[in-house]
Amino acid sequence: MKIRTKIYLSYLGLIVFIFATFSIIFYATFKSNLIEQVKTDNLRFAKLVESFFINQSKNIKNLKKFESYFETWGYKFLQDYIVIVTNDGSIEYSNKELDVEARVKIMKLFDENKEFSYSFEIGQLQEKPYLFTLYKSKSNTHFFILIISDLERISIFQKRFFSLIFQIAIFTALLAAAVSVFVSKQIIQGLLKLKEGIIEASKMRFNKKVEVGSRDEVGMIAHEFNKLIEKISEYNQAQIRFLQNISHELKTPLTSIRGYAEVLKMGLLDVEKANHAADRIIEHVDRLKILINQIIDLTKIESVENYFVFEKNNLEDILFDAVLDNEGYALSKGIEIVFEPNTKIPVLCDKEKLKEAFSNIISNCIRYAKSKVVIEIKLQKDEFEVRIEDNGEGFKNDEIDKIFERFFKGKRGEIGLGLSIAKAIFDKHGFAVEAENAEPVGARFVIKGSSYKEQ
Repeated sequence: MKIRTKIYLSYLGLIVFIFATFSIIFYATFKSNLIEQVKTDNLRFAKLVESFFINQSKNIKNLKKFESYFETWGYKFLQDYIVIVTNDGSIEYSNKELDVEARVKIMKLFDENKEFSYSFEIGQLQEKPYLFTLYKSKSNTHFFILIISDLERISIFQKRFFSLIFQIAIFTALLAAAVSVFVSKQIIQGLLKLKEGIIEASKMRFNKKVEVGSRDEVGMIAHEFNKLIEKISEYNQAQIRFLQNISHELKTPLTSIRGYAEVLKMGLLDVEKANHAADRIIEHVDRLKILINQIIDLTKIESVENYFVFEKNNLEDILFDAVLDNEGYALSKGIEIVFEPNTKIPVLCDKEKLKEAFSNIISNCIRYAKSKVVIEIKLQKDEFEVRIEDNGEGFKNDEIDKIFERFFKGKRGEIGLGLSIAKAIFDKHGFAVEAENAEPVGARFVIKGSSYKEQ
């Protein structure tokens, strides 16, 4: 079933449900509530008649003046029977002609309820439903006021009211259908555009964005879809560059290895040159081995589940081990590593992987430093910041945004995967890493993260 059909049915179903519920409640309570209201009105009117008679000086009950006063207002009680019954049960006054059936009914009602202050009874007159309200006057000259209300008016009013509600329901259903058409059109248009975007993406075409102007959930999904497509496009371009770079990195040493091997096979070299060729082959093989291991390592970091084993460790100890791994390299280049930790920061991490990330950054700083590499740790509340800084030439303006890309190498870089591996490891730990130029000279790497809290 299409979404548009579902929207139509949901709107119409809602209208039908509301109408059915209202109808049930209406029939269950409306008529009884109206009858209760008529009872209340009848009592009030009976007391009004009582006060009119009490203020009369004559003993004879006459409602002519009373009726003429209310006649100009079209008062609804003049449509009812108003009967005055004396204390002994005789009918003294009636505003309408009473037939035998009505008189018998009045006498029976009087005999059964004359002891009460007021009473109500629903009965039949001339095969029509009526409400009989008998009110006992509280004046010295006791008399009874009987109001006989035609309940057929209530039934007619109920039917007319229900007819009005039915017309409103039909109008509302038509309005709901029009609204559902408009709303579904807006929703469907956005979804169809999303469908087109997904089809284009499935064909590896990531240059088409989904344009949805609405700010509802469909618009939000379209916005997130565009962001996803943009990231996929960037990732796709990165993968293309990665393949191009790796093919270049592999092609160059393999070409050299093949050239040296062919010369050796031909036996054209003396012993010294043959040894030099063999050394170059070994050098290129070692370089390829390092490259392949780094590629495998980076692939595992980004894709293999459970590759990391997180445990509670001390951040300063991990950094100290990374410094020791690079101590020989620093001594060979005459670089001093300054690291004087004064904190003890617990972190949840994979110790060996995190040490590898810090070691890659430290070795990069040693490669470009003039005389020293400084490592500092700062802790503020539960957030730590590690700064690894050298006093070399620093980054060029076009290098800072590319420094963590795969196979990006500075002018003295080697393979170009060390910083990419470091960033991937930091990302897996939830740490942020940034590169910037230090003041006045040098390059600086800033790693930020949260310390570990015991649960």
